[in-house]
Amino acid sequence: MNQTLSRLAFVGRAFANNYGHRNTFAHIWPAFTSSSAFYSHVNTENYNAHSVMVKDPAYRATIVNPDSSAVNWPSAITARQFHELISQDFSVKMADELYKDFIAISLYAKGKDYRLADKVYDGLRDRLISVLPQMTDEQLSTMLTLIPLWDTKNAKDPVYHRLWFEFDRQCIERHRRWTLNKLLLFMDYWYLMRLSRLSNFVWMGVRKLARKPSRLTPKQLVQMMFYANTSRKFLPTLPMYDIEQEICAYYNDFNINELGIVSLGFFKTQTPIRNQELVKNLYNSVIKEIENINSIELAAFLKIFRYCSRHQHADYMYKLMDVLINKVDEVQLVCCVHMALLGTNLLIKHENLLKKISQRIVDEISLARIKDLERITLALTMLNYNPQTTPCIFKMIVKELQNDTRNVEFEEHTRCYIYTLSYLAVNSIYPKDCISKALNIETLHKCFGKRLSRFNISRDIVSLNNSVLIECPDYSGSLLPDTLKESCNEHLAWHIPTSSTVAKLGASDKNFIKLYKELLSLFKNEAYLHVCYPLPHHPKSDILFCINTNGKPVPIPETMKNRTVLSDFKKPPDLGKWFAITALVRNSVLYYSNEYNGLTLCKIRQLKKLGYEPILFTDRELGTDYDFQTFISEKLKSHGITFD
Repeated sequence: MNQTLSRLAFVGRAFANNYGHRNTFAHIWPAFTSSSAFYSHVNTENYNAHSVMVKDPAYRATIVNPDSSAVNWPSAITARQFHELISQDFSVKMADELYKDFIAISLYAKGKDYRLADKVYDGLRDRLISVLPQMTDEQLSTMLTLIPLWDTKNAKDPVYHRLWFEFDRQCIERHRRWTLNKLLLFMDYWYLMRLSRLSNFVWMGVRKLARKPSRLTPKQLVQMMFYANTSRKFLPTLPMYDIEQEICAYYNDFNINELGIVSLGFFKTQTPIRNQELVKNLYNSVIKEIENINSIELAAFLKIFRYCSRHQHADYMYKLMDVLINKVDEVQLVCCVHMALLGTNLLIKHENLLKKISQRIVDEISLARIKDLERITLALTMLNYNPQTTPCIFKMIVKELQNDTRNVEFEEHTRCYIYTLSYLAVNSIYPKDCISKALNIETLHKCFGKRLSRFNISRDIVSLNNSVLIECPDYSGSLLPDTLKESCNEHLAWHIPTSSTVAKLGASDKNFIKLYKELLSLFKNEAYLHVCYPLPHHPKSDILFCINTNGKPVPIPETMKNRTVLSDFKKPPDLGKWFAITALVRNSVLYYSNEYNGLTLCKIRQLKKLGYEPILFTDRELGTDYDFQTFISEKLKSHGITFD
């Protein structure tokens, strides 16, 4: 017990720091329709998942039905009785008396947006905190049921701190003697209070349930995954393999809605499903039940598929994309965005699906959030696809970014705005007014703090800045300060693979070193080759060399050889024809094709802009051992390079 209670030392920090991000969509629980302000940001995914369990009689013992008719409340008091109650001296009240008074006061406050944190209720809160240890479990559960009747949307208010702390402490002290069903029921009270992420009790409940998943019923497993989602906590030390095994064992006992709750639990806790058979089964279930899955549940499945799929699931993903085409016009716009993102991790491009999604977004673009515009731009950029919508989706996105009505969104989601511009730049689309607004120093301070440095400026910002310098010579708007730009470029371009400095090399580094050694064997002298970053905002270094009019390599000047990061973006010295050899990684090429992804095409375009002719070696080419030197030699000769 002491070890359990010791964790309460951290609960204050949890209340201060961990109160969850809220969704902008409003859903109001039937029991508490009186206070729409409190529920204006309720997460629709959680609401949908909870509703699934509320409607299923099998969860009746462990889920609170937020229907006021299910609670046998006493008759409402009058305004005069209410003022008499809140004006009394609560310090002399015993637990049972305060219990009855709090019920009456809370029922009167229902629908009136009364704040429990207001000073007039100080005595009530203080006494409630004092007598909570004396209340029974049933009384405690009633207290938790009454809290949502109040306006407590500002749950981080320090006034609430002691109250949440004491509720949490009471649940932690008592939970060891509770059955699993009772534990789940009390965790649900915390969910209905919208305080799951602030509660150490809910976290400890998830941990207790997850430690021995074999003792859980299928329904308890689903509910445990739901609270893991709402608390956003799953420790790496928990037996995730065992949890996945139990889910697999009971798989046929779950309906499609419950599988959606399970999937959301994995995704929201950033816990990948390692059991690939389970991922395959989920694909089959979603494809089979696609007509019975609503927009919110489908988005949950799409998220976990994107997060957990491996290349062995590529065929299943493509089959799912086939059936998703008919869902595009039926689901919410945000679900369409998740459809578009589905293939981005595996780089699977389904043109028919992307085209239909893009056209719908164009048709309803005024309803799309900046976050949605960012994500669809990312998907189309990564997959190198122009859907040829009417009108052009890229022009429409630029128009929305320039729209003054989006200023409020710009203030709230500035990073999404900047990242959208970064992805457009990969497609060689440069709305200069928007870029100047994004790279303004005040905008950067807002996103990354007053102390801008290479450690907090993201690669996307540096990429946007560098791309403008390379491809927009007439641009006169805001840019990163030169010292910050150079520092960020140095920070991003730190990794040049060598066999002598890296103890354990990855596959891409091994391929790079293999390629460099073969080139050195052909060129005979390191003076002809230079490994560096001509484009430091791109993640991989290149091998530069130059040939004269006879096709013979020429030595690279020492002034250039001494620099591994070329952040001035000037054309190389006029010594002949310059080349940049690029070793591609596996994800440089789209799956099911030999087509390069958007970022690779951007690098090719920008290298040419700087005066380098790119020579690309794919991951498959670099992985071959069959007469590798002859292969390289023939490829270079096709570019006019000759060797002695």
